[in-house]
Order: sequence, then structure tokens, then C-alpha cells
Amino acid sequence: MLKLFDYLEEVIATERITQLRNPPLLYTASEIMQELGYGEQGMEQEPLDRAMHACAALQIPVNFNFKKIYCYKDGEMVTDWQLSELATYLFMINCNPLNPVVAKAQLIFMMKDRV
Repeated sequence: MLKLFDYLEEVIATERITQLRNPPLLYTASEIMQELGYGEQGMEQEPLDRAMHACAALQIPVNFNFKKIYCYKDGEMVTDWQLSELATYLFMINCNPLNPVVAKAQLIFMMKDRV
């Protein structure tokens, strides 16, 4: 019976590694910025850079969590980023906390693990 448990632990560990290597890209940086009330394009670059640097510092491959995409918007081609759940979290905590919506989101992220 103990062998079965050891095997299951190995399967679970392998599945977690696979999820880290191929996380679903659920959100875009522009969608998040819009939800936070930012109207200007380009405001996402600083928190995006910081999120990527945090990912790299943690030795988590940036290309698994951030994917550059191109969208046609208002008659012109613009770049955007698809983000994994981890990338979204890192992006959110690196946005400007002076924005009340950002501050609230950061608080929600912090309290999420405590409940």
C-alpha cells in the first residue's frame, strides 16, 4: 500500500511540474488595465517589466507565463501580452498602489491565502 502512495505522490509532482511548464494563458495585460480603470495605453509597461523580472529572479521561465500577442484595435496593430495566473498576480502586485482599485486588488490577493 505504501508503494501506491509513493507512486501517486510522484504522479502529482509530475503533474505540477507540467502545469508550471504549460500554464494556461488566461488574461491579457490590456484587459487587466481596463478593469483597473486605466484608460491610457502604455501604462502597463512598468508593472509588466517588473513582473517579468520577478519571474526571472524566481527562475520561472518567463516565456511560459508571458506571451506577446498582436491585436488589431481602432484601425491599427497594437501589441499586448497574454498572462498566466502567476503572471497576472505578479503584474497586479506591481501596479501603482495609489490607484484605489489596484490597492483593493492587492489586498484581496494578500487576504486570499489567509482565509
